[in-house]
Amino acid sequence: MYPGWMSQPIREVDPGELRLPPSRASGADPWKLHQQIRKHGSSSSGMPPILVYEDPDGLLEISDGVTRAARIAKLSPGQTVPIVVIGTYRRSRAGSPCVRDRL
Repeated sequence: MYPGWMSQPIREVDPGELRLPPSRASGADPWKLHQQIRKHGSSSSGMPPILVYEDPDGLLEISDGVTRAARIAKLSPGQTVPIVVIGTYRRSRAGSPCVRDRL
């Protein structure tokens, strides 16, 4: 999917703090979120890392994993999730909404 991301270190972050990409600025798809909640509940056990880009200020924007981030942020506030930074942005993403803003 994203060549080379597996060689990047996995970090743990609060999913509520992750920024949403412009294509998902309204948040997670309600149907997908419902399905994930039914299947996995609040568990992050075995969950693949959320793929993110980092901006110059250190803010992280989701590339893949909006629904997973929303599920954990909603059901287990404060629990961390694994993320992998797959690239960087030149411009700040401070204007983008956070996952927590759209729950």
